[in-house]
Amino acid sequence: MKKFTISLPVLINFIFLISLVVSCTQQEKYVDIILSNILSSKTAIEQYITKQSTDKSAHPIFVTFWDFDGTILKGDCSEGYKENDRQIYRGLVQIAIEQNFSKLYKENEFDVFSNYYEHLDRTQGHLAAYTYLTTIFAGQNEDAIIKLSTQYFNETLQHYYFSSSIAIMNELIKNNIHIYIISASPDFFVKGAAKSLKINPDAIHGIKLKNVNGILTNTIVPPVTYAEGKTMKVLQIMKHLQQKYSTDHVYALAAFGNSYHTDGPFLEYVAKQKLPAGTPVAVMINGGKEPDAYKGLFYCVKQSKIIQYSYK
Repeated sequence: MKKFTISLPVLINFIFLISLVVSCTQQEKYVDIILSNILSSKTAIEQYITKQSTDKSAHPIFVTFWDFDGTILKGDCSEGYKENDRQIYRGLVQIAIEQNFSKLYKENEFDVFSNYYEHLDRTQGHLAAYTYLTTIFAGQNEDAIIKLSTQYFNETLQHYYFSSSIAIMNELIKNNIHIYIISASPDFFVKGAAKSLKINPDAIHGIKLKNVNGILTNTIVPPVTYAEGKTMKVLQIMKHLQQKYSTDHVYALAAFGNSYHTDGPFLEYVAKQKLPAGTPVAVMINGGKEPDAYKGLFYCVKQSKIIQYSYK
C-alpha cells in the first residue's frame, strides 16, 4: 500500500481553512494562525519557483495590503475617535483646520466643517464626503501638512495602534514581506504614520490631490482609494512592482481591512487569487456580521487591545 504523506505548509493551510468556520468567535488569539498561513505560503511559493523557474536568479516579491483606519489605528486619523460621546483624540482634519491649513475654513470653524461634512455623508455618501474632506486643504504646501501629520502621529496617534496588527506587521517586515497601506483618508494625513510604523512613506496611499510645485490643487489623482478604488490601487501597485523589479513573481499573500463596504472588494480580490502554491488570506477586523456575498471568504477577527492600554 502506498504511504500517504502531507507537507507541513499544506497541513498548515488545511488547518487554516478549517478555522475559517469558527474564526469570528476569536478574540486576539489569531495572530500566530495568520502569520503561520502567510509564512507557509511564502515558503511554498519560494520552493515552487526554485523547482519550476529556468531563471535561477529569480527572486519573488511578497506583499500584503492593509487598510488603515480601524484596521491598524483604533479610530480614524482624519475624523478622530470617541467612546460613549467622550473624545479620546481629535482627528487630523480638526488639527489642520485649527492651525490654518484650510483656505475654506477659519481656525475656529471646525464645527462648521463638521456639520457640512456629516450632511454630505448622509445625503451623498462616503465617497463624496471623503473627497470633500481632502479637497478643503487645496492651496496648501503638501510637505507642511505631512510634517503636521507626522508630528501628531508621533506624539499621539501611534499610541492607539492595535497591538495585534502591529505584531503581525512587524513579523512580516522581519520576513521581507512588504507592507502597503491603502486608506480612504487623505494621502497627506495617512503618510504621517510612516515613521511610527517604520515603513517607507511611498508604501502608504490615501486619497491624493494633484501637487503643482509643492502646492496641493483641488484635483483628485485617480484612483480614489475607497471601495473598488482600493482594488484598482492594489493592481496598480502590483504592476509597478513587476516593472520596477522586471519580474512576474510578485505575490499578494494577505489583505487586512475592517469594513465590508469599504474594504470588501480589495480583500475579495486578494482572497480569490490563485497563487502558484499556498493560500492567500484576507482578514476582516471588527467587521461585524458578514454579508452573504462574502460568506466564508474572509478570516473574521475581533480585536480591541492597543499599544496604549489606558486612555490619558
